[in-house]
Amino acid sequence: MRAIHFILLFTMGIGNFSFAQSPNMVFSHLSVNDGLSQNSVTTILQDSQGFLWFGTHDGLNKYDGTGFKTYRNERNNPNSISNNYIWDLYEDANGFLWIATFGGGLNSLNLQTSVIERFIHQPNDPNSFPSNRIFSIYEGTHNILWIGANEGLIQFNKKTKQSKLLLSSTSPEGILQDNYTGIVTADGNGNLWLRTDSGLTHFNTQTFKATYFTQSPFSKTHALGDIYDIKWHNNKLLVVCDAGLLELDITNKTDRFLLLASDISLENTAVSFQKIYPINTYQYYIGTHSGLLFFDAEKNVHFLYQNSKEDEKSLVHNHVLSLSQSKDGVVWIGTRNGIDKIESSEPDFIHFRNFSLPNALNVKNINSFVETKNGLLWIGSTSGLNLYDKNKDAFVDISAIRNQMTSDYILHISKDRKENIWIGTRNGGFYRIDPQLNIKKIAPENKETSKARVHFITEDAKGFLWIGTGGEGLWRYDPNTNQTKIYPVSKDGSGPSHPYIFAILEDRFQNLWLGTPTGGLNLFNREKEKFIYFQNQPDNPNSLANDLVLSLTEDSNNQLWIGTTGGLSKLTMPLQPNMFSKLNGLQKQEYDSLFVNFGRPEGFPNEVIYGILEDRQQNLWMSTNQGLVQFDTKTETVLHIYEADHGLQSNEFNQNGYHKGYSGLMYFGGINGFNIFNPENIKGNTFVPEVRITGLSILNRPVLVGQSENKKEFVLDKEPYFKESITLSWQQKVVSFHFAATSYVSPQKNSFQYKMEGFDQDWVNAANANQTTYTNLDPGTYRFRVKAANNSGVWNDVGTAIIVHVNPPPWRSWYAYVAYLLLFLATIYAFIKYRVNKATQALLRKAEIERVRIEERETFRKRSSQDFHDEAGNKITRISLVTALAKQEAAKDEKLKNYLHKIEENVQELNTGMRDFIWALDPGKDTLFETLHRFEDFASGFCEDAQVNFQSEGIDEPLKSFPLNMNYRRHLLLMLKEVTHNSIKHAQPKNIHLIVVHHKEETIITLSDDGKGFDEGTLKRQNGLNNIKERAIHLDANLEISSEKNKGTSVCIKLKNYPRR
Repeated sequence: MRAIHFILLFTMGIGNFSFAQSPNMVFSHLSVNDGLSQNSVTTILQDSQGFLWFGTHDGLNKYDGTGFKTYRNERNNPNSISNNYIWDLYEDANGFLWIATFGGGLNSLNLQTSVIERFIHQPNDPNSFPSNRIFSIYEGTHNILWIGANEGLIQFNKKTKQSKLLLSSTSPEGILQDNYTGIVTADGNGNLWLRTDSGLTHFNTQTFKATYFTQSPFSKTHALGDIYDIKWHNNKLLVVCDAGLLELDITNKTDRFLLLASDISLENTAVSFQKIYPINTYQYYIGTHSGLLFFDAEKNVHFLYQNSKEDEKSLVHNHVLSLSQSKDGVVWIGTRNGIDKIESSEPDFIHFRNFSLPNALNVKNINSFVETKNGLLWIGSTSGLNLYDKNKDAFVDISAIRNQMTSDYILHISKDRKENIWIGTRNGGFYRIDPQLNIKKIAPENKETSKARVHFITEDAKGFLWIGTGGEGLWRYDPNTNQTKIYPVSKDGSGPSHPYIFAILEDRFQNLWLGTPTGGLNLFNREKEKFIYFQNQPDNPNSLANDLVLSLTEDSNNQLWIGTTGGLSKLTMPLQPNMFSKLNGLQKQEYDSLFVNFGRPEGFPNEVIYGILEDRQQNLWMSTNQGLVQFDTKTETVLHIYEADHGLQSNEFNQNGYHKGYSGLMYFGGINGFNIFNPENIKGNTFVPEVRITGLSILNRPVLVGQSENKKEFVLDKEPYFKESITLSWQQKVVSFHFAATSYVSPQKNSFQYKMEGFDQDWVNAANANQTTYTNLDPGTYRFRVKAANNSGVWNDVGTAIIVHVNPPPWRSWYAYVAYLLLFLATIYAFIKYRVNKATQALLRKAEIERVRIEERETFRKRSSQDFHDEAGNKITRISLVTALAKQEAAKDEKLKNYLHKIEENVQELNTGMRDFIWALDPGKDTLFETLHRFEDFASGFCEDAQVNFQSEGIDEPLKSFPLNMNYRRHLLLMLKEVTHNSIKHAQPKNIHLIVVHHKEETIITLSDDGKGFDEGTLKRQNGLNNIKERAIHLDANLEISSEKNKGTSVCIKLKNYPRR
């Protein structure tokens, strides 16, 4: 009991309340009730991904802060661990977790794929693993594991999976008296130090030579006894043995006992050190059979933490089996009754709790405090008065004072400027305790107070005490005259608005403010003895938040803050002298806008404001029914919310249970003791958590990692936090993501935000929920992102992400769309082909009709040509013969002869015209070749009669492929004839030359002479050219005429090469 008492006093502060140095440990517990497979926790490890692993006597447990996943041996499942009794864990550099079992040999767990491989000793197989009882694992160089086993030291090659038994009585090197090798670690030289039944053993990994020590290697005076743990720390070897904690300096070959087991004494019990875990250079946690030992080697102080049935936050069990520390600074303790953790060795909030010990805090419910200049802290509770002397770090026995009080229920404690303590009770009036600790019950001469209910006491600037009572209004007590003046409740402003007064404040301008239950806020003018009432108006949001006022404070900026059961109110008018007259003279509009209120909409966790204190940074600290609220008065926003998980006595605090000490320390009391803290030293949790996607569920069924007997079941080839992407089928319409943050300080307070990029427009605030579900994601590619914050709101804004591919249903797949496209194109093709065929058939029918018409027309033309040739030719021939005979008969009659000659000329012209007409009718002449050939015949005869030389060139076979219709041939022939006729008639040429040049795009016909020519002006005035130009237009031909006087004329006709049918 004496040792426990000492620990209690230390937890309440050493050296003038230097709480930052006080190991005021709060232990949080995890057990089988939280999902742990078994409560005896033999080994603890945090892996490279931030997850914690706990080995127990019945299974291996993986913990992510939200729950446990258990690995056990499963019959007929080779991918399960070989034995449930786990002795040690080790993660190697390749991401494999090596598991030492007691009875199942060595196991390896691939942390990515969750594939387990077993290495088990088979009695009939000399090549099998040497032992099934494994105690310790250590990784050396070159893929070598050094394993401590019941049969000795085992060298295991991870690459070849070959093992070799060393230091066994059956091995070549074996000189052990006993094979057992329990602990394996290495020093800075790479040599091993072992715990064996032969004592401390040094093993040279190069020479395989072993050296055994029953005493310190460097001093024969230091007997070791049994060895329990070995750690290499700070370039020194720490050995936990029967004698205590021994430090070996391998380099300088020196040793010293840092702490002897005999230095730790308990009544009738010897303390046995079992496990060691260094938390920094000089500080250690040591696990014992009698509790957890904290040891500071630099200061040479130690403290033993033990289980207390009266303290739920004490160590859960005194037998400590394992120790570790996670990256966020949390210390983990494995005991025989589950897991304990210390979230901070330097807590922000010191918690004073009730213990059934002499002179200790005697009750849980704390109602009031006051601190004196001489270092005394007076504490009022529902069960009496407590006094703590911070100079002596001890509670003071004040039973003599308590015995003189008629009521143990303390409602309020205050202090006057003379350091007198004033105590208000629930049914026993009020008391004064002077600096010499003499107590006196106050009995005013003019008032019976023996059973008065005193809620609040404060001293004003003139030395009067103002007392808020329960049912008797406001009292003013004069300590000098022992007289009391009473201000009973009144509705006319002559008294307070309610007979109960819960809070009283005289501000720095000597205005007196009162807080009442259901009567609102009162301002009292002591000269005029008048009251102004400020109450809640339901329809006015700028009225007082609630009429039940619990606390009042003024800040350093002369603002009045009112704590009510409906939130925090601020008086908008700054405090100043003579507030009564200023407020009393307000217009109704001004009066109705006097307050600004803050509550849940502004981020408060609760709206019952028990107490308000201001720190040096002008922040308000408020106690509520849901923790402490830190409020920035400059921005009027909530900065932080602190709850029981942060070290508070409870989430629920008490009325009047708040006080600010001389040094700036704040005291807040509640239903489970009280807290002391320095606001300037509140650090919070600064660890930035890593974020992991810990699991997936498809259609509300968890997705397995590895293999499944059901081949149709969706499985992952590795853990989701190692996956970069997953692919879902169109049928997997419901997908859930589970995630965790690797901050284990109040992990239930970790908060998350997530976003499915491609689906969510903004980040979704999940608060403390660690999973989300998406349904009916459209086919496509998404990116699921998660961010996390620790319990203090420190965010990892990078977070983690996984790509999600959702395949479309078969009818929406890419190959389906290709098929749809091909079908569409085929349909279009078939439709076009059908239309083309239909149009072609129509064209063919039309062409056939046209062909028949053309044939009929050409047949008609041919027949007409032949008939006209036969009939008209015969007639013209007969006319010519008759005319010739008539000329012979009328040879002597000149006049008649002339007439006959004209008749003959006309007949000849008619004959020529008729021949041209018959030629034009003949469809066999419908080519450019025939047309030019016909002109050539005409021009040759015409020029010969005119004694002009005619030449032609270029009338070749290719022109036969240039078809011309009848009209085109006629215009071209007549055009050429007219040009020839004009040339002979007007130019008097000696030569006429026809040149035909056939190109791909056009055919050029040039008819030129060497006649006398014309100048350009004369050429433009020739009316004979109009017919030629008009015919060129009909031919859609380009006509170019050039002439130069005495040098001849050239007519160039450019015909475009396209069919003229």
